[in-house]
Amino acid sequence: MKKVDLMVVGQGIAGSVLSFLAIQRGLDVVVVDAPLPGRSTYVSGGLFNPVTGRRVRKSWNYDLFYKTMKDVYLEIDRQLGVQTFYEMPIYRLLTSKEELNNWETQRLESECVAYMKELFFDLDLRLKKHEAAGVLDKGGFLNAPLFLTKMREYLNQKGEVLEEKFDYSLLPNDSYKNFTFDHIVFCEGYRVFENPYFSEINLWATKGETLLIKMEGESFDYVVNKNIFLIPMAKGIYKVGSTLERSLDLSTTQKGLEELKEKISSVVKVPFRVIQQQAGIRPNVRDRKPLLGVARSSDNIFLLNGLGSKGISLAPYCAEHLLQYIYGETDLDADLNWQRIFKRQ
Repeated sequence: MKKVDLMVVGQGIAGSVLSFLAIQRGLDVVVVDAPLPGRSTYVSGGLFNPVTGRRVRKSWNYDLFYKTMKDVYLEIDRQLGVQTFYEMPIYRLLTSKEELNNWETQRLESECVAYMKELFFDLDLRLKKHEAAGVLDKGGFLNAPLFLTKMREYLNQKGEVLEEKFDYSLLPNDSYKNFTFDHIVFCEGYRVFENPYFSEINLWATKGETLLIKMEGESFDYVVNKNIFLIPMAKGIYKVGSTLERSLDLSTTQKGLEELKEKISSVVKVPFRVIQQQAGIRPNVRDRKPLLGVARSSDNIFLLNGLGSKGISLAPYCAEHLLQYIYGETDLDADLNWQRIFKRQ
């Protein structure tokens, strides 16, 4: 048997960042991950956004998460020799005088002043008429498919990857197949529903569909946000999303396609064509906060999950915090402890 310090199950955004940070600590890491359908990181736009909701409130703990996020992704890009992390303004399109007034009032609040900028009125001619755009700073996106692909190559070089679906029945006595480990962390996304070690968590599944589209003209140098996001991935190529429904159905739908096309047409004037449609599923947490911590039945089985739609900004901080907890460097933040969320008996 081969001895490793850490086994990581799942190579989405959480598992990738956790594995990278563990390797930076000098730990021996093995990752178990199969390219199964429905993985939300591959489907998502990879957006990180300093504000949230229709009422424009600063995202929870964004000040704390932002610095760690930026430092970690830039270091990963440096080591991978590729750019996947893009800081980019987010233009939130506003359609009424009330929205404009709300923006101007909110941006002067102390917690928002670093992120919300003055209104921008000189909009791109390809956009349909709106009153203005509220400009957000310190946002942007991670090119998630490229990031995960390059991270797979990195993990194969620096550690080892078992490309298979994890078999829980083979997890006795700190070993799995030909490996023994000190600790194992499950970063499985919605597949946590099958995990017997964390079956007490009260979660539900949300399905989202996204599109990749081609639109004529030079790409915007900002993210467009108005009921959907349009993220400029390359010249004239945009990631668009997303729909939202409670479902475990992995298939793309005509309904989702038409909904997204209608929303795109409500934002842009110019023709576009759909290149790709995808669907992904993620687990949802009642209080919309991540789920970290140790299993109740074992002191070396851990969880990193529930990052939700803010997974890009949350993953670096949460992964580092979990490693610090595993190795006795800090107590687990009660707001992040998965044991705060239980199914009703």
